[in-house]
Amino acid sequence: MLQSFKMRHEKSIADLAEDVNLSRSTAYRIAERLRDLGFLEVNPRNGLWRLGGEVVQLGVAALQTTDVMEIAPPILHELSEQTRESVNLAVFDSDRMVLVYREQGPQSVTISSRLGSHRPMHASSLGKAYLSAMEASEMSALLSRLTLDAYTPKTITELSALEQDIATIQARGYAIDDSEFEVTLACCAATVSDHRGMPVASISASGPVERVAGRTAEIGEMVRKAAQQISERLGFNRAPRQGR
Repeated sequence: MLQSFKMRHEKSIADLAEDVNLSRSTAYRIAERLRDLGFLEVNPRNGLWRLGGEVVQLGVAALQTTDVMEIAPPILHELSEQTRESVNLAVFDSDRMVLVYREQGPQSVTISSRLGSHRPMHASSLGKAYLSAMEASEMSALLSRLTLDAYTPKTITELSALEQDIATIQARGYAIDDSEFEVTLACCAATVSDHRGMPVASISASGPVERVAGRTAEIGEMVRKAAQQISERLGFNRAPRQGR
């Protein structure tokens, strides 16, 4: 009965009886019980039945207990097969990104991506992708705290240049690290958002710069789509604009 409200948000008892193939009297008794439990309510303006607050609370509880680590692995495995490179999942912690999951691709090489290791916000695709999805006020506050240390000759160390790169990421939908953290590596990353549209993680595909640098548009789109898949599984039901 509750599922029948997916198609139309308000219904009469006759509608409900027809939807679930029950008599009106039986449908009414079930609806009354569901109203007692808070799962249904009656709109006082038109007398039609609609979903109650308990349904909303259950939905929120389900979304909050859906962990990205339960959802992401099969999608990341597919991404590693598509890109044929190493794939990482990182979460934000203490003004940096922390690697919490890694998937080795068919032709990936061993790189210094031990689980639990950190990536700087300004010098990694994981960090820049996450920055691009933060609320403007939170991003500004974080940028004011960061020290833009140079890890390679290509690391962005000027705030204005970093802000310009973030704007590009927001327009494009994924971040690129072209030898900015490690000279020999290139990476593409995108943000994973939860049911509120807030960033909860970043995923990336990375490999030797000579193999990845010329494929950033192709790999970046693959990463963006994988991040969107995970976000949708977390309840993010708006198609992310380019740059989320």
